Amino acid sequence: MLASCAALALAVLAPAPALARDSARDKGLAEIEGRLSDPDTQQAMGDALAGMMAALLDMKAAPFTKAMDKMGKSMGGRPMARNIPDDATLGDLAGPDARRAPAKIARQVPQMMGAMGAMTGVMQEMLPQLEEMGKRMGEQMGKSIERAEQRADRDQD
Repeated sequence: MLASCAALALAVLAPAPALARDSARDKGLAEIEGRLSDPDTQQAMGDALAGMMAALLDMKAAPFTKAMDKMGKSMGGRPMARNIPDDATLGDLAGPDARRAPAKIARQVPQMMGAMGAMTGVMQEMLPQLEEMGKRMGEQMGKSIERAEQRADRDQD
């Protein structure tokens, strides 16, 4: 009787760590999906990245090109800095379309984050099938290795 109870307890409790792990994983994925799908988070991220791009485009280009020239000279390259005005910005070098980049980033980042949130939800739904596929692939790989070893052993005989 005691052995039966122990066996029953083991059968009931054995999956608990796996269920807890799956529950934590699912909670984490749901949290990621929620953040990526949140319009306020999307807008804040779009605004932040647009601001970073605008700041980058406003940086003076000469210090970068001079540093690149020093590096290039040591590698046998030709100088670039002499062809760039001292007051030129990275945006000037990137061309007129570059000035539209911050607005484009602010507009597109929320859309991309929404798509990533949707993909996270789909991945969460697919995870059991993907895990099962990985398990089957591992089993098949083991069988393939075993057959290859058997062929190698036969070839050595």
